[in-house]
Amino acid sequence: MKRLYELTAMLLLIGSPLHAQMSATLSGQWTGTTKSPSTGNELHIQVRLSESAGTWRYLSPTAKAASCLGREFPLTVKSLPNARTIFNVDGASVITGCPTFALTLERTDEETLTGSFGDGRPVVLRKQ
Repeated sequence: MKRLYELTAMLLLIGSPLHAQMSATLSGQWTGTTKSPSTGNELHIQVRLSESAGTWRYLSPTAKAASCLGREFPLTVKSLPNARTIFNVDGASVITGCPTFALTLERTDEETLTGSFGDGRPVVLRKQ
């Protein structure tokens, strides 16, 4: 009986780190806001992720029809040390002239990614 308790305790201890790693996944839907680099207007961001790829979409509550708004751009994910991640977004592969950029984000908690664009504009994404 003592061995059964020891085995159960060991399995619980082994399972805890695995659960923590699984809950740290980036997979899922993320939303956030930033400012347009050209107009300064607020842009909403919708991101759908798997572990290594996903889509990035800009939406604007004020802009009318802009060819890049509302389109899903392909996104690749590269993990870095210290809970940092690089998103590579390739809007130009969807429509010529749409933004193509790399964005380094840091995971500040289980449901928040923070970073800034190359021009210094901040971005915060929250897991939905």
